[in-house]
Amino acid sequence: MKGKVFIYMGAALAGAAAAFFLSGIFYITTVTGAGMEPELRDGTTVIINKTAYMDSSPEIGDIAAFKNRVYGENGESGILVRRVAAGPGDSVEIKDNIFYLNGKPYDKYMNEAVHMEDMDKVNLDESSVFLLNDNRKALLDSRDEAVGVLKVKDLLGKVCFK
Repeated sequence: MKGKVFIYMGAALAGAAAAFFLSGIFYITTVTGAGMEPELRDGTTVIINKTAYMDSSPEIGDIAAFKNRVYGENGESGILVRRVAAGPGDSVEIKDNIFYLNGKPYDKYMNEAVHMEDMDKVNLDESSVFLLNDNRKALLDSRDEAVGVLKVKDLLGKVCFK
């Protein structure tokens, strides 16, 4: 009987230690809102790798997470996930409803063509990224002054599982 108790206690401690260790690497959250549809629907649970950008910059097309300090679609601040549309050293511009990446039209990952306010050309420095919603109707991304261009160090990580 004592042997089983020690085995169960050892397994419980090992599980708690693994959970503690993994919580330093991964973060689990639920997507709220329609900003990333159709890729990530409202209610989708995602796992964020918090170490993904420690030694490297995000790649265009990554879905990155960051802390939102403004009120969003559901009225609360929290974690937002958005698509990396431009990385360090890139330039972005919106003209006549077209998003330009380094002077060329870029519509990859875009859910559907929508009206977008014109935006003057922005040159990103070597530590910045520009994030967009896949659903361009939703505005809480780098086009919005409340989010703006983000520093890579401000990203919580990369969405690695959904």
